[in-house]
Amino acid sequence: MQWRLDKKTLVVLAVILAVAFAGIGGLFSPLTIAKSKEIGPNEVKGKVVSIETSAFRRGTIGVKSNQTGEHYTFYVGSRTEYYPRRYPSVGETVRVFYVNDRGYLKATRVEIVTRVP
Repeated sequence: MQWRLDKKTLVVLAVILAVAFAGIGGLFSPLTIAKSKEIGPNEVKGKVVSIETSAFRRGTIGVKSNQTGEHYTFYVGSRTEYYPRRYPSVGETVRVFYVNDRGYLKATRVEIVTRVP
């Protein structure tokens, strides 16, 4: 009878330790994951590398991410909102909110964070 009680106690302690170690790993894993991801699921903050627009307000904006260093090409159009209400220039830091439409990253809002002097 005593052996079963000790065996149950050992199982309970093992489960408690496993949960504790998983919790500790869960606390530190977001810190390492955050370094390799962007600031949001559909949000990129970075410097404008290139701009190609036409007279019909269509074109692309190339952005190099500050978080990961990746280069993104966002398609802009007549539905894209700009804050402040102007096009960004090359070298400015922007925050781009976008949707992934069948592999094309379409910008819905472009916020200029810092201006070029």
